[in-house]
Amino acid sequence: MTTREERSFARRLFMCQAIIANGTAFQELFWDVMKSTYRAAFSVVAPQGSLGDGGNDGYHTAEMHYYQVFSPIDPIGKIGKAAAKLKADFAKVLRQWGGTGPGLKKFSYVFNDKYTGLPKQIEQELNALRANHPSIEFAQYCCRDLETDFMKLDLTEWDRILGHAVPDPDRITKLDFGALTDVIRHIMGADVADTESRLQLPPELGEKISLNGLSQVNAIRIESGALLTGRIEQFIRINSIFALDELRDHVVGVYEAAKTAVAATPSTAGSNVADSVFTVFRRQLAPKIASGATMFAVDAVIGFFFEACDIFDPKAKKGDPGASP
Repeated sequence: MTTREERSFARRLFMCQAIIANGTAFQELFWDVMKSTYRAAFSVVAPQGSLGDGGNDGYHTAEMHYYQVFSPIDPIGKIGKAAAKLKADFAKVLRQWGGTGPGLKKFSYVFNDKYTGLPKQIEQELNALRANHPSIEFAQYCCRDLETDFMKLDLTEWDRILGHAVPDPDRITKLDFGALTDVIRHIMGADVADTESRLQLPPELGEKISLNGLSQVNAIRIESGALLTGRIEQFIRINSIFALDELRDHVVGVYEAAKTAVAATPSTAGSNVADSVFTVFRRQLAPKIASGATMFAVDAVIGFFFEACDIFDPKAKKGDPGASP
């Protein structure tokens, strides 16, 4: 069983490897993950001289699922070329593998987006192919998807793929490679125009705040954070399921620890238990030395999960800290 530190460290190493890999290096990384995931069910297709690879870099014979890999040094600067390659390579696969081969049910375009997200022009090209070939399933496969499959492997496979770079967990327990650090940095650096289009909050959010018995000051913090949901949604779109799960689990753990800490502390006259839990919870989510901008990002994380009600106890009675509708 791997530790949280090992998982976080392995994920960070994998992200670095995917980002710096271009061309053949990324294709080989993709092959490594696919072969470790699907074993003999996945077949690698290497180019054969002038014949090339027929637009196919690997496939599942039984599933009739074909992959084409494109990994430019500058993904944003090669969007037009990437879209053209998608269309041309699919035509090759359909002609050389679908028509005369075992058949074609699914085509995945593997694009090394370097965690920037799939460009709109490529998504439009995929939609055009879907419209022209309704019997075939088309899918995108970017760094977040490759990372998701990588994180499902065991420690032995991680170590092999990463070149035996994952250290003993005792040597990394004091280092922070977690998703919370990543999302805070993302929120602080996100482009405002792309991530703040929300003009109003759902009425349920106010109901949840009221049920939790929080003060007006903490209510404002949650509502202000919820306005930044777009920044966290952008982070989720370009990161793996593992990153979201780790973020949620960490936030839940901090919240539960805050409830336990407050329950073990003698209350003072006039104190609000709900606000006490919230204050400890909010502070523990932040780094030891936190600027105003950092707390701005922490409030965004709280607002996101408060609205989703993922960190609050659904069994709590109304009015108790952690209550939910």
